[in-house]
Amino acid sequence: MARRASGPRTLAVAALGAALATVAAAQGSWEIRSEDGRSSVKLGFLAVMRADSEELADGEDAQNLYFRRLRLILGGRLAEKWSYFIDTDSPNLGKSDAAGVKNSGDIFIHDFVVTYEQSPAFKVDFGMILVPLSRNTTQGAATHLASDYGPYSLLHSNATQSRVGRDYGVQLRGAVAGGRLEYRGGVYDGARGTDATEELRFAGRLAYNFFDPDTGYLYTGNNLGARRMLTFGVGFDRQDDYQALGADAFWDQPVGSDGSAFTLQGDYLRYDGGDTFATLPEQEAWLAEVGYLFGALRWQPFVQWAARDLDDAALADETQTWLGVNYRMAGHERVARFAWGRISTDGAPDRDVLQLTLQLYHF
Repeated sequence: MARRASGPRTLAVAALGAALATVAAAQGSWEIRSEDGRSSVKLGFLAVMRADSEELADGEDAQNLYFRRLRLILGGRLAEKWSYFIDTDSPNLGKSDAAGVKNSGDIFIHDFVVTYEQSPAFKVDFGMILVPLSRNTTQGAATHLASDYGPYSLLHSNATQSRVGRDYGVQLRGAVAGGRLEYRGGVYDGARGTDATEELRFAGRLAYNFFDPDTGYLYTGNNLGARRMLTFGVGFDRQDDYQALGADAFWDQPVGSDGSAFTLQGDYLRYDGGDTFATLPEQEAWLAEVGYLFGALRWQPFVQWAARDLDDAALADETQTWLGVNYRMAGHERVARFAWGRISTDGAPDRDVLQLTLQLYHF
């Protein structure tokens, strides 16, 4: 009996050993590949821990220690032309609201994208997809130059019932002319309305890369001196009477040979909820951010400025200005960040915000 029982155990141990033997050690990634190399599973995480102090309208300071982001990441290949990317999130885990109740941390699917790649010029994404209105809205959170996305980059999310800019749909994308001209376009679920009778949502983007292409599913926020990029893009997003337009520019320029780099990004968005989304008033939103990485020192000071200008004079316009510095202990993988921000709203006192953030990322 013992000999018969040892057979399955021996096979299980051998199978486990074979699987562990395929773990890829390149660049320290946690990856398991099939024996033929056609499929793989890669594991990772993103943890952004933050301490902040925000001045309230009554002059008191709200103070919190919490996870700004806490994500588990999974990705890899299904077959030769099929890949996938999945991550979860529990944003603002532990942060207290105005009533003093801590965020209990519901974990949800943040991205779920399966991609079929016929060629670099033709890819199809299925799943829960970042709507490609602008570069900043389609950017990977781990590569941010500043503390976060632009404050007004994702104003369309609530009205369209998207999840942090993601919506369910199918998207075509690709790059032609040697990777210089990139396109994205798709049909998405949008807000379904009564009895799910609302029209579907359509969005698209064109971008031209003058130097190195940036054609991954997620755009980068800065390349830490590794690549030279100059990109201009335009985008649109519409559903029934709602429409949004975007235009953006991105410049990432290595300086010298020590990893130093200059990064600049500018985004313009025009929102009009129309009769479809009355909660999204007509407005313009701007974002500008600039940073310089001192490669040998690993310090990267930055400035981010954002503003929203609402067409209705009865509504309050707002501006946010952020000054900060990143200490990049290990690229995007380990980053300590200090930021000071000032929020200026028409008809209200200015408010100051202080943030101290530690980012840990592995994927």
